Amino acid sequence: MPKLRTAKTSRRDILKGGAAAGVALAAPSFFIGKAHAANTRIRVGIIPAYSFGMYWLVHDQGFAPGVDMEFSVFPSGPPAIEAMVGGSIDVITVGSVPPLAAMYRKVGNFREISICGDASGLFTIIGSPGIEGGLAGLEGKKIAVTSGSNFDFFLDVALNVNGLADMPLTRVNMEPIDGQAALIAGAVDATVPLATSKKLIFDALPDATMVVDGAELSIEQRPSIMDVLMTTQEYMDDNEDALIELVGAFHEKSIGMLRQDNQTVMERMVEWQKGLGRADVTIADVDPILNGYFYFDTDEIKSVYANGILNRALTTQAEFLVANERIGGMPNIDALVSDQIVSKI
Repeated sequence: MPKLRTAKTSRRDILKGGAAAGVALAAPSFFIGKAHAANTRIRVGIIPAYSFGMYWLVHDQGFAPGVDMEFSVFPSGPPAIEAMVGGSIDVITVGSVPPLAAMYRKVGNFREISICGDASGLFTIIGSPGIEGGLAGLEGKKIAVTSGSNFDFFLDVALNVNGLADMPLTRVNMEPIDGQAALIAGAVDATVPLATSKKLIFDALPDATMVVDGAELSIEQRPSIMDVLMTTQEYMDDNEDALIELVGAFHEKSIGMLRQDNQTVMERMVEWQKGLGRADVTIADVDPILNGYFYFDTDEIKSVYANGILNRALTTQAEFLVANERIGGMPNIDALVSDQIVSKI
């Protein structure tokens, strides 16, 4: 286990925001680390994304000594939520959409108790060479974007915050990889690509235009596509002290290490992917994704909750999902978001 080292501040060092267990990935639920009888065991359902891996880092570095973490890997949010409802998992890391859908269906007494990261920094809108005037330059153009997805949501919010919601343009429904190919071939004028595709696009089209870069947006402008930590109200009430320690360690120590010793965290994320994630990656693969998120330290996460930023972000996304018939109606956002843990870290 590497020791925490002091290094120069990272470039991300500023805030610019039981049946279901059978569907877990081939890596079954297993215990990691040395158990202590006095510790609280927390069974964590985790998806192998880097913002979620920062909770694995809490264990890896021993940042929460009063907690023993047991991990089960899931391919996506819905089966993880189902496992939590079934009682085989205590808390889960999950993207923003599955909890909204589950809350609308009232399948559990869910609470979003903290934020792992804001993924909006990973999103971009890239245009063909010669596009000028930012988003306004896409008037009358064709843009490839996956309909009803977070990519579409990012585009929708970007247009709205720039007062361009009614600007005429043609959205061409394509998966991100197909949209990337279409832009390079000149079949569309812009696309909302995968984070890992940005370099590939500029390699093929050196004069392509960065129309919107999510990493440059302020918290007031960005769509805030949150990855969250989620549990049930019942579990939170019964295990509040352990959750306070775990969430506090994430925001103070894991995020502190990410900002102060970014290289070591990337090295640990390589190990996280090779182990729990079962993916053979390199630091070059990890860097643009891990460091593309917006993360929140202790003061920042308290501000996000106190100022209702998460509630507003979820409301905006839920409205988008309802309008695009992805969920049948608005969930109770105020019930879904709880500051019971964040307010006490």
